Amino acid sequence: MLMSRSATDGVMWGMLKANYARAAWTGLCLAVFAGGSLQADELGDIVSGFQLAAQHCAGCHDIKTRNPMTTGSGVPTFATVANTAGITRTSLVVWMQTSHPDMPDLILQPQDLDNVIAYILSLRKN
Repeated sequence: MLMSRSATDGVMWGMLKANYARAAWTGLCLAVFAGGSLQADELGDIVSGFQLAAQHCAGCHDIKTRNPMTTGSGVPTFATVANTAGITRTSLVVWMQTSHPDMPDLILQPQDLDNVIAYILSLRKN
C-alpha cells in the first residue's frame, strides 16, 4: 500500500515524538536514580566547601569527623547530616536557607552554598 507524503510525514513525526519522549523519560530516571551517588562530585568544590565550613560553621558543628554523632551541645556533626536517611542536595539547600532558632542566619552566594553542600555530601559513608 502506498502512503501519501503527508501520511508518511505524520508517521515519521509520531515516531520522532515517541523517541524524544523515551529519551526524556530515560534522562529523568537516570537523574533521579544516579544523582545521589554523583552529587558530591558534580555539585561544587569540596575543598572550597571545607574552607567555608571551617570559617562559618566550625564554631558550632564538628565539620571534620567522619563518624556520625553530635557535638557535646547536641549540634549535629556534618557527618551526621551527610548520613541522615533521605538527605539530598535539595534538602540541604532548603535546610541551609531556612532560619533555625539556634543557628545564625548565614547567607551564602549560590556557588559557596554548592561548595559547602559538596563538602557535606563528601562525608557520606559508602
